[in-house]
Amino acid sequence: MSDVAPAVRSNPIYALVFLILSFAAGLLLAYLRGPQTPPAEPPTSEILATLDFAGSDGPVSTSVGTDAEVEPGSLDGRLGDAEAKIQRLEQELVAVAEQQAAFALVVSEQRDHLAEMLAEPRATPAADSARADVNDASFANRLKDDLARLGARLTERGHLVTLTESELRFPVGESALASGRSEGLEAIAEVLNRHDRLVARVEGHTDRSGSATRNLTLSQERARAVKDVLAARGIGAERIEIVGMGETRPIDEGRTAEARQRNRRVEVYLIER
Repeated sequence: MSDVAPAVRSNPIYALVFLILSFAAGLLLAYLRGPQTPPAEPPTSEILATLDFAGSDGPVSTSVGTDAEVEPGSLDGRLGDAEAKIQRLEQELVAVAEQQAAFALVVSEQRDHLAEMLAEPRATPAADSARADVNDASFANRLKDDLARLGARLTERGHLVTLTESELRFPVGESALASGRSEGLEAIAEVLNRHDRLVARVEGHTDRSGSATRNLTLSQERARAVKDVLAARGIGAERIEIVGMGETRPIDEGRTAEARQRNRRVEVYLIER
């Protein structure tokens, strides 16, 4: 043994100092290590889950609480929502398919129409000119036949059709047409309706009986009465011109009743425009 131990046992003061130093050393060591925290205890559920029940006769339930349980009503509600979403998706797919079919039909029709347009031969200026010539010739032939049926006479002012006093049956000194149809006016209206290139110039004429002023007014009123009949048959007013000539252009210079009757007339000129 060392010499210290006998010294400690032999001197009580030395023993007291040794104890004080040992206590101080222990405090210093505890301070240097810091505070010690005990390990956290695992939850009771985890402890139960890790226990080994080797000696038990059957399975042991380790579930804790009711959070893990699922109610049957909640499952039915979720299933119903899922089925409703599936139905909506199916309806949307059907609508999209119908739209695609309609669009495909429109595209097909437009493609066929475009193919027809491309297949049609384009008219050339020469073809257009030839077609216009044919149309003009056809119009001229039809017009010639219609004018011949009217008994029209070609003049420098147009194709002249004369409506005599006996045809129009104006009362003496008046401009109102007698009741009943006038075959001459009906025929002129028919030709004008058939040929829209024609316009009419209606001239009223009187004999020399009475004053020149009165005869001029009367001739214009009779021309207007003829225009009204043509307009009533569908001829546009813009295609009819009226002129009162009075007694200035007689066709018979005689003084007899027959000469005066011939001078009382309405002349209609059919003019191509």
